[in-house]
Amino acid sequence: MTARPTIAVVGASVRAAAFSLLRAGCNVVAADLFADADLQRECPAARIADYPVGLADWLANTECDGWLYTGAFENHADLIDRMAAMRPLLGNRGDSLRQARDPLELQEIMRTARLNFPETKPCDGSPPGAGEWLHKTGQGGNGSGVTQSVQAPASGYWQKRITGIPGSAQFFGSHLCGMTRQIVGESWTGAGPFQYAGTLAPWELPSTVANELGRAGELLANQHGLVGLFGVDFIFDGDRAWIIEVNPRVTAAVEVVERTSGVNLLAQHLAEFEIVVKEAQPPAVPAAGKTILYAKHPLAVSRSLSDQLLNAAGTLDSPQFADIPHAGTKISLGEPILTVLAEGTEINEVEAKLRERVATLELELYRDGGGNLS
Repeated sequence: MTARPTIAVVGASVRAAAFSLLRAGCNVVAADLFADADLQRECPAARIADYPVGLADWLANTECDGWLYTGAFENHADLIDRMAAMRPLLGNRGDSLRQARDPLELQEIMRTARLNFPETKPCDGSPPGAGEWLHKTGQGGNGSGVTQSVQAPASGYWQKRITGIPGSAQFFGSHLCGMTRQIVGESWTGAGPFQYAGTLAPWELPSTVANELGRAGELLANQHGLVGLFGVDFIFDGDRAWIIEVNPRVTAAVEVVERTSGVNLLAQHLAEFEIVVKEAQPPAVPAAGKTILYAKHPLAVSRSLSDQLLNAAGTLDSPQFADIPHAGTKISLGEPILTVLAEGTEINEVEAKLRERVATLELELYRDGGGNLS
């Protein structure tokens, strides 16, 4: 293996993983739905119009030492297996994905281990029964495909709604790397009711919760054979963690956990597949977070706005803005605009900074349909 391996990254949005790999000293080539301006500034990045099948054609024509995927590409297990035959896959294959993403199998495993999992049942065209239920397609990403349905769909599954605070646990194999608080459905971000809109770390939870999540990670690594980095979404009800979903790949929370731990988790992930790189990472900060800003009004990104966001983006080690759209991009209501990042002494301070930055940014974003960033 060369001192600077070339790693390909694919998915719906790959910037966070690509930046981590660049910090680790890798050469990176990337393909996703956006090929945002800051990503293209740092490495070759292609925008794939025919997503997801177009990623296979791109990979077949891309020289690399291995490839990995980000969300929500785990929904395409057959395609992942096909692409794994083209280039070395640095992640979980289709059989592990299918098991880990099966909510009924996950329910059985967690309940057998006496871990908390909401009642889950397949949809058959009938109402789920008494109580508050969520309908999930099982094919979404970032919270898409989740609704509080009043209909009785015949596909997908029902999951009983748990009241509490959403979180995500990050694992490297069976090792719990960190617990993060998720920003989900917050109106100040422009997100929909169940839409993922960001991450705050570290989230200090009772040791009993960390133990519960640690046991869940061990089960997933051992019984499903999950390797490298993966995430477990949960709801904290004030006392216990209710596991609701497994993301068997590099997650959006990883870059925030890296910032607060001072550990390059992508470098460790590569080592699992015998690709050894330096673990260069900026010094740890006490707390960090990010939020995705979704469009509250249609927006046309001007050249001036795109350039000024790039100039204000910060460094690869400590970005302030990320996933920056190109000039001329037209963004519809509810679509993601960019990511805002912040650091602080604890997560409440970080959230307050994110809210302030979002409010200031929106004043300029919607000025004349895409104004200047002061």
